[in-house]
Amino acid sequence: GSAVCCPPPEVDVICHIQGTSPCLHPFHLKEALEMITKQGCQSIFSVVRRHHFRWQEVKKGGSVATQPLNLDPSNRPRRQDWDGELCENGSFYFSTRALIEEGVLQGGKWAYYEMLPEYSVDIDVDIDWPVAEQRVLRFGYFGLDKPEVVRLLLCNVSGCLTDGRVLISDSGEGMVSVNTRDTMGISMLQREGVEVILISSGEDPMTKALADKLSQRTGSEVRQLSKDIQCEVKAMMDDRDLDWKEVAYMGNDAPDVDCLNLAGLSAVPRDAPVVAINAAKYSCHNAAGLGAVREFSEHILLLKKKAKSQMEQDRIHRNTF
Repeated sequence: GSAVCCPPPEVDVICHIQGTSPCLHPFHLKEALEMITKQGCQSIFSVVRRHHFRWQEVKKGGSVATQPLNLDPSNRPRRQDWDGELCENGSFYFSTRALIEEGVLQGGKWAYYEMLPEYSVDIDVDIDWPVAEQRVLRFGYFGLDKPEVVRLLLCNVSGCLTDGRVLISDSGEGMVSVNTRDTMGISMLQREGVEVILISSGEDPMTKALADKLSQRTGSEVRQLSKDIQCEVKAMMDDRDLDWKEVAYMGNDAPDVDCLNLAGLSAVPRDAPVVAINAAKYSCHNAAGLGAVREFSEHILLLKKKAKSQMEQDRIHRNTF
């Protein structure tokens, strides 16, 4: 267990929230806290109901047969006929100051707070990540505001769409390699009404001939920006009457940090520098030029689908009353 530290004198209740449980919502914490402030409990911990039949472990080479721990094999219940068991899901732990000063996290008059399975996501090992990412998109908390639908994606060519290398031919012509998965991701966004603009910075200029070929290949405008990227991006937004929350931005290095921070959605490839990763809201599992743009495109479309679903639910709720 982790060490229990004494809280400041003005604190009466302490909540330990685990970052490995990404589907926790504010209402969970509010309701659990009221069990202390209104019901007089001293410690509250989160649980989830599981329907797992458990058997006693038998060590290798042991002569004792395994035994059921929570069922009668001759009378196995159906899942719908069995209440299941409550298991800690590791999402949060509330304790009073008095308990913490005694050096314990759980004790005194305790009680559990039951969370529904869809909110009980626990990232424990690497294989939990893909499941957690999908669950967060559907059941995660995105703030009080409704998720906005992205209308514009600005994507760096060098270091995002490509791996950042420029190949020079004998004749001096520059060439770049583009992954078909990434161009398909761009097409997917365009079919859903998202405008895509490919950008090239002044520090990594692109010849007009290469920009024209890339534009033809992707069906997107390729725009050369100066060193003041944020100012030029803002001008493009103003031309389209867009707010930052309606813009997705994919960058790869320090010059992109401001736009990564401001954009409603932002991403970097897996191999981006730390300064860019820290500013982005989404870090791709794929590297630049190897599917990162496709991955971010799918992420945008998933959130777009979630926003549409929420709007439909809101209409249903409004029509109910």
